[in-house]
Amino acid sequence: MAETDVLREYVGTASVWRKAYRDGGRRFRLAALRLFARALGLAPLIPPPPASPEAACRNEQRMIRRLATRGVTVPEVLDAGPRHLVLSDLGETLAAACRREPCPLRRRELIARGLAAIAELHARGVWVSQAFARNMVVAGDRIGFIDFEEDPATVMPRRAAKARDILFFVQSTARFLEDQPQALAALLHDELVRESPAVREEVRRVVRRLWWVPPIARHFGRRSRAVADALMVLAMVLV
Repeated sequence: MAETDVLREYVGTASVWRKAYRDGGRRFRLAALRLFARALGLAPLIPPPPASPEAACRNEQRMIRRLATRGVTVPEVLDAGPRHLVLSDLGETLAAACRREPCPLRRRELIARGLAAIAELHARGVWVSQAFARNMVVAGDRIGFIDFEEDPATVMPRRAAKARDILFFVQSTARFLEDQPQALAALLHDELVRESPAVREEVRRVVRRLWWVPPIARHFGRRSRAVADALMVLAMVLV
């Protein structure tokens, strides 16, 4: 799987990002996850196959063009090579904004904006690569999206790709409202009612078939606990 090295540069006073693609690892872990997801019939969790650096670079450009034509806030490609891109800087990531925000109400507002951006994205008929909070950007009064090395629709139906966006976002933001699960559940409910029944069913299937994960995951590290929290919040809304 291709990995990236990202460096901030300045053109005059403007901040830009130089993104270089290189060969990476994680092939065994991704293969194991692919087998697990297929065995349980969890289409949204099937990872796309590993891509070469050149293929990942091309896919990022393709995804940016597709999203931009639908009116989604994405970086502008300022320069491109076989293994690199120079991209405009949209601003602070949603994850960083949540981490530095001490006010729970303000964090809740940021997460609500992220969920609304995903709902709007899906209403426009598109999806992203990995809708983690670190791949979403607070761009003024809009929420933008970054990092598009893979296209999940190459290995799953579009409804599953949209469900994947929701699952990844909840998993990456549950920790910011870990003491307010009911509040996060209410925000998630407001987003899910805007989704199609097919997308909601994809999310529901994942939650139901992974019912056994939260009690186990809570005994491991922060990432495992985040998965547990996300599944429990989703279960409050869907099951």
